[in-house]
Amino acid sequence: MVGTGMAKIIKVQCTGPGQHENEINLDDIIGSDVVIYGGPIATGRDLPARVVRRCDICDQGKVIITREMIEENL
Repeated sequence: MVGTGMAKIIKVQCTGPGQHENEINLDDIIGSDVVIYGGPIATGRDLPARVVRRCDICDQGKVIITREMIEENL
């Protein structure tokens, strides 16, 4: 089953005044080649403490994805 990964999308609000909801694909953050069985341990790759991205909708907002958010959704 090569190339049939299930993309995991989470919704995160930006920090801007509009609090826009952004859809974040976790494959883009951790890489689609990581397969995790069971708990989020020994993935062979360190998850970042947090990832900050620009809001897709506004210029002021940032979208902050924490390690905990990533682990909860794997």
